[in-house]
Amino acid sequence: MTDQDHIVHKSPFPEWFATQDTSCRGVWLCDRTSDRKVKVEPPAEWGRQWAWNIIEDGTGIYFTRDLR
Repeated sequence: MTDQDHIVHKSPFPEWFATQDTSCRGVWLCDRTSDRKVKVEPPAEWGRQWAWNIIEDGTGIYFTRDLR
């Protein structure tokens, strides 16, 4: 895996959660204390070959390209 296969997105909210919307491409970072949310997406050239997870320190998410 290279740096181009791993992209970090920090959450703009101090209290947040993430959810993947299957009707669109990407992940919503949602504020727990309001109705604000931000959509983040992996690069279009990755197609459907990506996954996401929470950053170890809990400050955001990361996308990884799955080349399997």
